[in-house]
Amino acid sequence: MDRRIRKTTNAIKSALIHLLKTEPLDKITIQQIADTADVHRATFYQHYYDKYDLLDQIEYEVLEKMRVNFNDKAKQLKALNSVEEAAIVFKEIPKAMLTMISEDIERYQVLLSSGRNHEIEQKIGDMIALNLKSLLPNPDEIEGIPFRYFHAFVLGSMWSLMRIWVLDEERLPIDAQVENIYKLMYEGPWRMVYRAYRT
Repeated sequence: MDRRIRKTTNAIKSALIHLLKTEPLDKITIQQIADTADVHRATFYQHYYDKYDLLDQIEYEVLEKMRVNFNDKAKQLKALNSVEEAAIVFKEIPKAMLTMISEDIERYQVLLSSGRNHEIEQKIGDMIALNLKSLLPNPDEIEGIPFRYFHAFVLGSMWSLMRIWVLDEERLPIDAQVENIYKLMYEGPWRMVYRAYRT
């Protein structure tokens, strides 16, 4: 992409993110976006059909970065032979995700509080499902649990932890949150509760 075009589209995307901090999408006009980005309305329409197309493009960029990350880690997992090696990669997945998010935290904060949270979760869920199924010898179940239930549990847990972290004004450092995610996913909440009340 031409550098000038990239600069213009980045300005337009940043303008929408800025406006979404204070106004819902349906109240924001193309003129507001153009004025905030310091471009003409005609320039906006050279790149986007409307504000919904613009938001879709912003979401697509976010999801594409996540997709590349998940695909890379899935390939690594397929090549491993031990639980210990897999544990390292399982920690790398949320770390890469949180690092990527922290580098553009404002965008993620707006997207996750813009009322389209469910749509984003669904798209991420579909992406995770494809990667998980590629790792399983039987894509319909895992250790007797129907895949749809396993996927719902993993996605719900991971998504909630990610979303709370993004929106938390006192969010933990990335490494600390990675350890929390790993402990919860690997050891399981019930085992942790049991240990807590037994000690």
